Amino acid sequence: MKYSIIICFAILCILCSSCRDAYTNSDITIEETKHSNFVRALENGGTFRYFTVVEVKNLISGETKEICTKGNFVAGALHIEFKTKDKQVYESKKRAKSRYFEFRNKEALDNISFFDYDPKLVEVVKKKYDFKKALKIIKEGGKFSIGLNDEEMKALAHALYNEGYLSGENSCFGGC
Repeated sequence: MKYSIIICFAILCILCSSCRDAYTNSDITIEETKHSNFVRALENGGTFRYFTVVEVKNLISGETKEICTKGNFVAGALHIEFKTKDKQVYESKKRAKSRYFEFRNKEALDNISFFDYDPKLVEVVKKKYDFKKALKIIKEGGKFSIGLNDEEMKALAHALYNEGYLSGENSCFGGC
């Protein structure tokens, strides 16, 4: 079994506690926190990439689903769909409060793993790894880490995102 990724929640909490704290300690809503996290994921550079959750409609099939993917993959899908590298494409999406996208181009949909991502896995992973307990540990600032395969990692990142937490993955291979 492939366990190529370990999400280290201690680092996650240190990096992103301000995102969640803003939501819990003020008038900022969970949707505003998710939007802020979305913008951070789109703007994030380097080898550590943040996950974001977006709602995507496949204009060919009509299927709509919520997808967890990295922010740079969303930006790439926008560039593919609109056939431009112009930053205006995703700048306008960053300003929009909804994280809803419609794509017709199969390559753009592939870029965000539309065809492979199963949002039902989120609930499976939450139950399998006792998400409530993990979230409690994270909220209390404790250390929590777990080895997951790629699909489970994205499902757990999806669940965390929906709670207002921003998580990511180090995508550096060899020599970084």
